[in-house]
Amino acid sequence: MSDRYIDVLVEEHPEIPEGCEMRFHAVGEARVVRQIQYEPLVGPEGDFEVVTAGGEPARAVPVDDSGAGTAVLIYGDARGLRLRRVGGADDQGDPIAEPYLLLAEDAIVD
Repeated sequence: MSDRYIDVLVEEHPEIPEGCEMRFHAVGEARVVRQIQYEPLVGPEGDFEVVTAGGEPARAVPVDDSGAGTAVLIYGDARGLRLRRVGGADDQGDPIAEPYLLLAEDAIVD
């Protein structure tokens, strides 16, 4: 695989007011990801569905993680990602907005 970079460009909007512009060195192929293990800032760790802000499937790709080895980059569209807890109450509140996530491979559920 030749050098390939993933640019994460998330525009500023109310859910992610600071926006985001990051570049990651991909070391594998991208794939669709639907569910991850995640620990939000508020609430317990658990399984979360993950999609782009527009509702399309999120993507996962292994990337270099500056000296820590390899991590999995989860990325979405120009408005980032939306995460919603799997199971639980019908009214789970607003989805969690993230510009992107860097996770360990074993945090990918589906």
